[in-house]
Amino acid sequence: MTSALPDSKSKDEQKLTIYPDYCHTLSPTIGKWVPLPAKDVHVLKDVGVFCDGRILYHFINHPIKWVKVIGVVVAVDQFKEKRVYTLDDSSGVCVECTAVAPPRPIETVNIPKHLGQLAAIEAQIVNAEEKKRGKGKEKAEGKDEKKTPSVLDPVVPWEEIDIGTIVKVKGRINNWWNQLQIEAIKIEILKGLDAEVKCWNEIREFRESVLEKPWVVTQEEEESCRKVRERELRRAKKRAREERGKDKENRDKGYTERREKEDDRSGERKDGHLVERGVDRDGHAGEAKKRKDLERVQKLDGVVKRRKETDGENLGSKNKINYPSWAVRKAAAGKYDALGI
Repeated sequence: MTSALPDSKSKDEQKLTIYPDYCHTLSPTIGKWVPLPAKDVHVLKDVGVFCDGRILYHFINHPIKWVKVIGVVVAVDQFKEKRVYTLDDSSGVCVECTAVAPPRPIETVNIPKHLGQLAAIEAQIVNAEEKKRGKGKEKAEGKDEKKTPSVLDPVVPWEEIDIGTIVKVKGRINNWWNQLQIEAIKIEILKGLDAEVKCWNEIREFRESVLEKPWVVTQEEEESCRKVRERELRRAKKRAREERGKDKENRDKGYTERREKEDDRSGERKDGHLVERGVDRDGHAGEAKKRKDLERVQKLDGVVKRRKETDGENLGSKNKINYPSWAVRKAAAGKYDALGI
C-alpha cells in the first residue's frame, strides 16, 4: 500500500509552484478520475484556488477535481436527504462517501389488499405507456437519451449496497466540518477479486507515474496558456458588447414603433395637414408650435394697438399727472372750443 504525504513540508515542496487556472489544460489530473487511497484523500490541501465556484484541492501541486476510491462498506448512515457510506480500504484511514438519498416510497397504511393490487397494476400500465412514448420520441428525434449522473442525481444501486459490499466510488471532494468527504456521482459494486486487484494496480501505477512527480509547466507553455485565456476573454467581451448593442437596437426600435403608433392615434387633421403633438406628419418639426406663437403675437399686437388708441380717453385722475401732455392738450382743446376759437 502506498503511503500519503507527510504533514511536514520538505524543501522541495516549499519551492513548488501552484499554477493559475489557465494552465489547468496542461494538467494530467484536472480532467480525470484520479484514483486515490483513502489516506491520500485526507491530505489534499486547499491552496486558495477555485474551479466552478468551488475549492480546488491539490495533491503536492497537482489540481484534483474528481477522485475515484475503492473499499469495503463498513457503515451506512441514513439521513433525511442523503445517505453516507463509510469505506475502509486498509490504508489506515476511512473515508465517507455521501449520496443524495432517493425519494422514499409512499407509505400505504390500512389500505385494503385488493386496492393496493389495483394501484400496482395501474402503475405498471402507466410506466409501460411512458416507456413506449419515450422510445417513439427517441426514434423520431434519432437520439438516445441517456441519464447523465451528477452530484444531485447520482447513479447508485441502493438496494444492493450493504455493509461488507466492495464498491468503487466516483465523485468530487467536499469539506464537511473540516473533514474531507466524497460527494458520490456514481457507485459501482466490484464483483470478484480480479476487479478489486485491477483497481489497486491502477491506484499504484497512477501514483508512481503522475502524483509522485511535481507538475512542471515551462515559461513558454505558461505564456501560451495566458495568451489563449486573454484571447478568450476578449472574444467574450466582444460578444457581450454585441449582444448589448443588439438589445439596445431592439429597445430603440420598439420605442420608435410605440411612439409612432401613439402619434398616429393622437394625430389631428387641420388645414389639410395632419398635425401631431408638436410634430408635423411630413417631418416639419415645430410647425404647430410656430403657428400658435404667431397667433399669440398677433393677438398681443392687437391689444397693444387698441390700448394706444384709447389711452387718452381712459386716463383717470391719478394717471393724469403721469401724462401731462395729454391732459393739458385735452383741457386746452375744450377751453378753446367753449370760447369759439
